[in-house]
Amino acid sequence: MSLSFLTVSLVSILWPCLSLGALVTQWPGTVTAREGETVSLNCYQNDTDYQVMLWYFQPHHGGLTLIAYAVVTTPTYEKGFESGYNMTKTTDDKESSLKISNLNPTQEGVYYCAAREGHSVR
Repeated sequence: MSLSFLTVSLVSILWPCLSLGALVTQWPGTVTAREGETVSLNCYQNDTDYQVMLWYFQPHHGGLTLIAYAVVTTPTYEKGFESGYNMTKTTDDKESSLKISNLNPTQEGVYYCAAREGHSVR
């Protein structure tokens, strides 16, 4: 029986790019897990009042894809990410987490947390 390990990396982004003193922090920086395991990714935005928090995924050889976003506390999931993903967001708009269940090789890549102003994403 062979064990396969998957690596998930994290990067933070914040809109608008000209925001002064704003910071989005994610942890842990890198996660290595076995196929079938669950991983939790966390994000904190400092010194902003941005209401929308978003999670994106980028596979090693692909483009950036929106997973989910939350304007208040209830997340909206994009097509293809409705199961196996659980996003949470605090009511003070400062923290968010993304739990990925039953990890598989197609989920290996870089995950991005973002914060932005506004009341909708579309």
